[in-house]
Amino acid sequence: MGLALIAMLFMQAAAPQRPPAPNADLPGWSKTPSQAEMTAAYPPDALKANLAGSAVVECTVAGTGELADCAVAGESPSNAGFGAAALSLSPRFQMPPKSPSGAATAGRTVRFPIRWLNSAKTQMPPVIIYGDTGQSGSVVFNCRVAADRSIDNCVFVDAKPPGNTLLKQAGEAVFRLKAPYAVQPGARLMVVVQIKPI
Repeated sequence: MGLALIAMLFMQAAAPQRPPAPNADLPGWSKTPSQAEMTAAYPPDALKANLAGSAVVECTVAGTGELADCAVAGESPSNAGFGAAALSLSPRFQMPPKSPSGAATAGRTVRFPIRWLNSAKTQMPPVIIYGDTGQSGSVVFNCRVAADRSIDNCVFVDAKPPGNTLLKQAGEAVFRLKAPYAVQPGARLMVVVQIKPI
């Protein structure tokens, strides 16, 4: 089972009980959950349904770099267990006690996403759409095949050129697709949308 762990840190204004921290001078993780821990935390009903999901956790960095007072700041899809799963993993994250500039990390507020995503074993032929923006590129999604062969639960994987300028156009095209009959409902499917200028 291929799971993607996305635990990119970014600082932002926090809830009133936490001190706000700037985005600058933030170290990388010194400890993160293992693949086995990520797999074990995958919400069972979501795993059975091959549902991808994520949650954003907000914590305070303790003196030794462990995270304290963690709370779920958001989850998608809601009520699928991803918030509780992310919260259960928060003790597995640790930051270095010092930032790159040498400043202490203790007391800083961190907010980071954790994502669960099974790998897609099949890829559709590229979908080509034409846009009037004059831009060209490609966007890749990992999606689930619904019982009626429609595409749902899509997760953005990559874009060329990087950025989100083509994301909306490509996403709208994906949700109009029907999966090939060879792909079973519930399976995950890689979908590449190529955007070309008119």
